[in-house]
Amino acid sequence: MISERLIRQRPRLVTITRLHYQPLPRRLRFSSSESSKTASPSAVGTGVVSFAVGLAAGWALYRNGKSDKRAASLVTPTALTAPDLNELGVSDQVAYTKPPTLEDVTRQLNEHNFTVRGALGGIDRYDGAQLASNSPCEDAFVHGSFSNPFSTAGGGGKWMAWAVFDGHCGWQLSNLLKTQLMPFVRRSLADAKPTDDSDLSEEAVQQALKNSFTTLDDALVKSATSTIESDLPFAEKARRLEPAYAGACALLTLFDPESRKLHVASTGDCRAVLGQKAADGKWVTTALSEDCTGATPSEAARIKAQFPDEPDIVQGGRVWGLQPSRTFGDGMWKWTAALKKNLRYHFNGLSLPSRTRYKNYKDGPYVTAEPLVTTTRIPDPKEGRPSFLILATDGLWDTMSSEQAVDLVGKWYDRQQKGAVVEPEKQTEDFGPVILGWRQQCKYEERKATFRDDNAAVHLIRNGLGGADEEMVRGALAFRYPNSRDIRDDITVQVVFFGPVQ
Repeated sequence: MISERLIRQRPRLVTITRLHYQPLPRRLRFSSSESSKTASPSAVGTGVVSFAVGLAAGWALYRNGKSDKRAASLVTPTALTAPDLNELGVSDQVAYTKPPTLEDVTRQLNEHNFTVRGALGGIDRYDGAQLASNSPCEDAFVHGSFSNPFSTAGGGGKWMAWAVFDGHCGWQLSNLLKTQLMPFVRRSLADAKPTDDSDLSEEAVQQALKNSFTTLDDALVKSATSTIESDLPFAEKARRLEPAYAGACALLTLFDPESRKLHVASTGDCRAVLGQKAADGKWVTTALSEDCTGATPSEAARIKAQFPDEPDIVQGGRVWGLQPSRTFGDGMWKWTAALKKNLRYHFNGLSLPSRTRYKNYKDGPYVTAEPLVTTTRIPDPKEGRPSFLILATDGLWDTMSSEQAVDLVGKWYDRQQKGAVVEPEKQTEDFGPVILGWRQQCKYEERKATFRDDNAAVHLIRNGLGGADEEMVRGALAFRYPNSRDIRDDITVQVVFFGPVQ
């Protein structure tokens, strides 16, 4: 029963009860109910005081340790007045939480947005935004500049980097990648630098990126045995194992302003696409990454060829129930049966994949963190071809195609160039009844396209939730975790607009 419940709780893992339904809905099933009525200010105040005291005590213990006398004094029970529950009133009517208003919608969509202008090395601007469905959000992202890995000491310019991470079976690994991936990437690129200061080939850069991904993943996954056999305290062992219990797809893009080469490394189903304006004024879409899942023919063929004696390994577009075919972590698809049993019994490891469901499952490892890497030259806008990069977790691509995303950003860009930041106010159109559930999840429809946001990433997210159909967008955001997982995933988007060579 525990294993079945764990499977149901993981959006990237196939369920037992819903195996034959498409599309697979998001799943997480239980949450605590809300209070039936809002508490009075005095009751809330009492709770806040109690919470603050507990928080202060906990922080003191964390910072100073149990032996600290100051911490001990903080945990001394404080005399509080019992809250007066009469203030909640007497009623046979349920007071429900209000759904989001249109202002709430805009506020929520922009809660984590950012815009960076005048970045180094021919970047005009880049926008980003994130909308959570899970709680906590299982997506993460990183952006910024770093020293040219191939320049001589003290010389050379800087490269730019943008990345998005899509976690599953928890947020722990995506959150770790946010701080740990770039150091491994920089180290790997530095190690690949020729000793004679000659130029490094594209193939060598791509191999360095592959090495950085697999080296980091090995440090997380292959260290499990040494971790549990070490003399570390149990709590330390648990924290070191935690990221490998989870999994994460990763999409990293690096831009060298000098060569104007964009390197894209991808594991899983995050996606990068390039939009370029053609001579006729239309925007052309170029895929910079390939979805790495069991549903991708090339990936399915690769895995079946690697495990020819396991014909059932890829079923329903999944690798023994796991949707991504290349991921960080996901130790349960990489460890031996003996190690998994040890971890399950003694270190709270997951019982996945289920041997009840997958009787022919052996030891693997069945998935890898080695990314697919591409290199593309970005033309200078002076050449007459403006271009932009969209990178996003699959939460966006569940709602629209690559071509639709490029079209939306292209039209948004054209409006920006004309000085029309947002469209003028207009009467809301009646798009019919709102349906969200197994019959219809959030999706973009061209007839509902809207241009009301001055952040390109927010613009994409809003249109993916319903666009100009304001009731559809309100409905999408009215559902909160865990119910929201049946209609939308965590969504993280970054949009990069390339400028002229400086």
